[in-house]
Amino acid sequence: MQLAKVRDSLWSWLQQCLLRRAPQDDPVSTTALLQALSGYTLIDLVQASASSSLPIALGMTLVDALLMVVFSWVVLRIAGYTQRFVQTLTALAGTGMILGLLALPLVQLAASAHRNDEPMTDLVLGWLMLLVWSISVQAHIFRHALTVRFGTGLLLAGLHTVLGIGLIETLFPQTPG
Repeated sequence: MQLAKVRDSLWSWLQQCLLRRAPQDDPVSTTALLQALSGYTLIDLVQASASSSLPIALGMTLVDALLMVVFSWVVLRIAGYTQRFVQTLTALAGTGMILGLLALPLVQLAASAHRNDEPMTDLVLGWLMLLVWSISVQAHIFRHALTVRFGTGLLLAGLHTVLGIGLIETLFPQTPG
């Protein structure tokens, strides 16, 4: 029974990544939320540890996950839709986990290229495609969570992404070389 629910959640998150399903199509479930956040955090940690020490990777992961939670809560609170928090955060974490899994090969290639002082120009298109896809998925989720136009969701997803990158780069600056 539990395995079927996990499979259903994974299928739903994949469908949301393809913009075919909305967060409100899933039941409110703190179990699904915890599974999504756990998976998201684990994948995020694996990605961060590919190019950073474990303590730095843990810090980056914590900041990223905390930003997702706080940003979602604040946006939903301002809009008056806090009752949609669990579904929205579940969708963001679940789709983030799926997209994070897809990004792992690029993360590993980039880390290897950086260690070997090789050019990473071949990876730029892949990164750009994943970034656009990720922002589009977040926009889709915010659009449904707030009952707004896709453009508004896109602005929020872009703001979330810029805040995340800015916070990580400010709190965990990369050392040259």
